[in-house]
Amino acid sequence: MHDRIKIWIESKSLKSSSFADKIGVNRATISHILSGRNKPSIDFLHKMISSFPDLNLNWIVSGEGFMYISDEGKESIQSKKIKKVVVFYDDNSFEELNP
Repeated sequence: MHDRIKIWIESKSLKSSSFADKIGVNRATISHILSGRNKPSIDFLHKMISSFPDLNLNWIVSGEGFMYISDEGKESIQSKKIKKVVVFYDDNSFEELNP
């Protein structure tokens, strides 16, 4: 997932520090996520989609679908079979499972 976040940041022509400022998180948080040390929390993902409404969260989390949301993208994502389930926990962590 951290690789897709890197791709997203690059697609917006941002540096990691300006990305952190834009979504309102600590720069160290971005550094830890991009290095793969930490997984992004639900709060982090929420801040991303709040700041970038064209971001396809399904693509960020699972790699499925398109990077950007569009009417066509929504239709094609909904018609796909479930390949991965993401379980969210109370501590804002999550785990990716393959059904």
